[in-house]
Amino acid sequence: MHELSIAEELLRIIDAEARKAEIRKVYRIDLRIGEFSGVVPDSLEFAFEVLSRGRVTEGARIVIEQVS
Repeated sequence: MHELSIAEELLRIIDAEARKAEIRKVYRIDLRIGEFSGVVPDSLEFAFEVLSRGRVTEGARIVIEQVS
């Protein structure tokens, strides 16, 4: 399940950028994912939700658009 490692890296980037910009809360994340990337959107959403606990992204909505 590589969605877990994708969610971890996504959260690392968001945390770093939020610190730089002095943002305390992120409410929404928009992602565009290629159709042939092999990413399962539901699995990525679940991993993101679990890993977001206690972070600036806790409770944030993740919106995934699959593109060709």
